[in-house]
Amino acid sequence: MEQRVVAEVCVAVAGRIVTRFSTLEIDPNGKLVESNVREIKQSDMMKCPHFIMVAEHYRDDGSCRCNDRSHTVMQKWGYHWKNGGWK
Repeated sequence: MEQRVVAEVCVAVAGRIVTRFSTLEIDPNGKLVESNVREIKQSDMMKCPHFIMVAEHYRDDGSCRCNDRSHTVMQKWGYHWKNGGWK
């Protein structure tokens, strides 16, 4: 089954501007199936010093993980841990 992760900007019902992340898969019948939906307020994403557009970079409360040393994928992306954060 083919799988893709997508991000799209939309306006939520409450009028908040969010980025919506989800996984799209094509099922055996050729139907597009969406799962793993997560919406993150753009105002929360803009607080991230690197404005990272990956859903897993944000905690459930909307804060980014740039100050989380255990978020080691940042190192794979080329960031270095310095003075309590990924730089």
